[in-house]
Amino acid sequence: MFGKTSLLILLGFITAFSVYQIRLTRAVISATDSFNYYYSKTLVHETAVSAMNIGVNKVWKDSLVNGSFNVVMNNCTAIVRVFPVKPDSLVKLIVKAWGYAFVDTYYAKYKRPYRIEDSAFAYFVYSSGPVTPASRYFWFTGVEFYNGAPVYWIDGDTVWGPVHTNGTLHTYGTPVFYDKVTAYSGINPKPTSNQNKAKFYGGWEVGIRAELPVDMARTKTAAVNGGGVYTLPPGVQGVYFKFLPNGKVIRKYVTGYTNEWIGSGSYRRQRKVPQFSSAGPETLNVSNLSSTGVVWVKGDLVVEGTINGQLTIVADRDIRIWDDIKYAEDPNVNPNSDDFLGLVSNGGDVIIADSDPNQNDVVIQAAILAWDGGANDKDFIAENWDKRPPSGAIYLTGSIVQEQRGPVGRFAGGSGIIQNGFSKRYRYDPRFRDKAPPFYPLVSYPDIRQLRLVSWWE
Repeated sequence: MFGKTSLLILLGFITAFSVYQIRLTRAVISATDSFNYYYSKTLVHETAVSAMNIGVNKVWKDSLVNGSFNVVMNNCTAIVRVFPVKPDSLVKLIVKAWGYAFVDTYYAKYKRPYRIEDSAFAYFVYSSGPVTPASRYFWFTGVEFYNGAPVYWIDGDTVWGPVHTNGTLHTYGTPVFYDKVTAYSGINPKPTSNQNKAKFYGGWEVGIRAELPVDMARTKTAAVNGGGVYTLPPGVQGVYFKFLPNGKVIRKYVTGYTNEWIGSGSYRRQRKVPQFSSAGPETLNVSNLSSTGVVWVKGDLVVEGTINGQLTIVADRDIRIWDDIKYAEDPNVNPNSDDFLGLVSNGGDVIIADSDPNQNDVVIQAAILAWDGGANDKDFIAENWDKRPPSGAIYLTGSIVQEQRGPVGRFAGGSGIIQNGFSKRYRYDPRFRDKAPPFYPLVSYPDIRQLRLVSWWE
């Protein structure tokens, strides 16, 4: 009896372990099939993405607008097709990739490996004309000189946002650039040399030439179409705007300037103080200044205040920032702020006035541009930068575009301690990567065709 019982128990264990072994084998096969499938699927997807990048390179570098080619990698194959949707404008790029995975259960049934496919497509727009607002650059200069002397990016300079110059970019020490730097005439010292210690975290490129329209015709035409042109009568030199956070603006007319002596000792200096028309100031809605959001002042502009709205002001002569100019909603606090301001001088400088409010810090939130293509380069500059006492810092959020690099202060060469004027606390407004003040001047690249990604799906 004991022998039969033992035999039955042994047979039971053998049966149980056999069933367990079968199930374990099936689980291993299933896990292997799953691993093979997802691994192969990943390889196919990577092949599709790589083929897309190769296709983009051919569209960009080789100006390919119609054609196809194969890409083989990762034991996978991809076919890339490029064709025009709209001639000389819209281009579509399509990729179809495939590879094979050995899936045991599939192979047992169909006697062939399992085929895995993936696809992706993108649309691009070609343009040979200007499509890039100048505000997309944090820093843009015609030359990195002032009065014939080079101006350097030095230790302690940290820059967010794209930087470009049509001249030579000069570095000394270890300035840090977090976005791409482009320079038409080169970078000194050369970034590939051991002498250049600058940190180009966004990369760099030389030989890129960018141009701005010297007449600002597009911006001025928008002002004409919007009814925002100020043609000044005799005896009037400019317009004064003080923006209010409730969406209104106080407007006065500038009849001239008086030269006023201020300071003492080594800080003794003259400053220009605007004089206003005897007619009372007017309070208007910002939205009523121009239906297109662009104002053209055919003279000087004096500006200050807190703007609630979107506006570009182009002046034919100097723009003087009399006090803080900032947004009702600070983009440093709320990145979704919809307030935008462009200050464009097309014949003068953009000047931080040596006014009473600007003796201890100044806040500027705007896209600033000083450019006219004339013999005398225009710049963003502080009035009496080399004579005024230390005046705190310029807290700027936005973009600066100028023909030559204007000074805002003077520092002791050895210590770096400010002796005159302002120190700089500049920040790029990241909203300018894809938005801009109304009809802001556009940058063109005469030596290259521009390519812009419209959509990408994978």
